[in-house]
Amino acid sequence: MSTDAKATPHDPHLRTDLLALWRLQSPELIADTHSSRLYRVRRADGSSAILKQLKPEGHYERAGFAYLAWREGHGTVRLLAQDDDACLLEDAGTQSLAALHKAEGDAAATPILCQLLPLLHAPSDRPFPQDLTTLERHFRCLFELAEQDGPHREMANWAAAEARDLLNHQTRQIPLHGDLHHDNVLKGADGTWRVIDPHGLIGDPAYEVANIFGNPGGPHLFAPERVAALAEVFAPLLDCSPLRILRFAGVHAVVSIAWSLRPPQSPEAAENIRERAAVAGFIRSLIA
Repeated sequence: MSTDAKATPHDPHLRTDLLALWRLQSPELIADTHSSRLYRVRRADGSSAILKQLKPEGHYERAGFAYLAWREGHGTVRLLAQDDDACLLEDAGTQSLAALHKAEGDAAATPILCQLLPLLHAPSDRPFPQDLTTLERHFRCLFELAEQDGPHREMANWAAAEARDLLNHQTRQIPLHGDLHHDNVLKGADGTWRVIDPHGLIGDPAYEVANIFGNPGGPHLFAPERVAALAEVFAPLLDCSPLRILRFAGVHAVVSIAWSLRPPQSPEAAENIRERAAVAGFIRSLIA
């Protein structure tokens, strides 16, 4: 992720029509990622908000907009407005759960994740959004990787077989955030933790925590006691077995490898591939 200094209405990437439409002022570019640009803006009432503009590579995140609209702020930031591939979001704050984890570890961070999970999966009177991404489609890059020659094929074949078995035995399917990890949980000025940047999936609840096993990065990822403890604490919240959670975690690690193998290549992608391959191998050995 790259960040820039103050952005102005003359930013060639900033949709100035949205500033007028939503009565926004003082846009400041706070993040420029592979999928989107995010600006902190000032609303007419003086409050701050986040203007998110998707790039062509981030078109898939529109399903995340639908998820936020359906969730209506239950555990997540609120979607305030949307116009095609851009949206206005509640400002969730600047303190991340990743920073808390770095300072105090899982003992402080995991209980917050456990508080958020029931909110993210709470029933709603509204019907499920129609344009959420199925897990089958979400795993498509994994299935493609399993058919390609290369250094990751054996691991991809294992993960693909696990994924197909898990998908064939889903006991229930619900809307999922789909990218829950410590960097996507922020604390606002009111002290409330909220989840940002959903993928907007629909499928087995056990997949919801899969990315947590590979985050935040560091040697703790390969501590058997940590992995076992996370699976045990999440299992009753998701109404499934710890083993099912671990299987999805191993699958997701290889899905992440498949994403990082896509061009353009970068040092960050190469590092992610190395770390996720180690995470997948470690979880695979635990399952075995």
